[in-house]
Amino acid sequence: MHSLACPIQPLLLLLLLLHLPSFPATLLEDTCRSITASRSDLNPDICISSLSTDPSSRSADLHGLALIATQLSIANATSTAAKVQKLIDEGPEPKTSDCLSVCLDVYSDAADHLRDAAAGIESRNYPDAVTFLSAAVDAAENCEDAFGDDDMNSPMAEDDRGFERMAKIALAIVSTLR
Repeated sequence: MHSLACPIQPLLLLLLLLHLPSFPATLLEDTCRSITASRSDLNPDICISSLSTDPSSRSADLHGLALIATQLSIANATSTAAKVQKLIDEGPEPKTSDCLSVCLDVYSDAADHLRDAAAGIESRNYPDAVTFLSAAVDAAENCEDAFGDDDMNSPMAEDDRGFERMAKIALAIVSTLR
């Protein structure tokens, strides 16, 4: 009798697994796929991995995801401004220093805008949050433009892309809450 049970057990296990319900994607994954579906400049996997750096993102509602994305954008703007300041402190040539000063200004402004956006999200004033996020998103392009005007290579290009991507994710999520 024992010899018959062994071949049947794997078959029963397989049948059981086939009949188990599949778990739906999390709100985080659904949101990231939704906001990136019609946008070639945003990638759902990057959205998911970025927001997943905050452990509370897995259980957050849409409002919470908007706040997390905005807080991550604030951290990104702040760290980018610190990097710009460090580059300025290293004493680059005057043209580079001028361009970096523009970047420092726009990232400092972006951090302020993002803090205002976070306050708007917290108070559920989503139209104001969208306005402030829209203003912040431009920081990366404005920084790059400072170097482009002088046909210089930007030492901030990678940071600018990362900031812009995170700020656009935040803006896209908040825009769904309007």
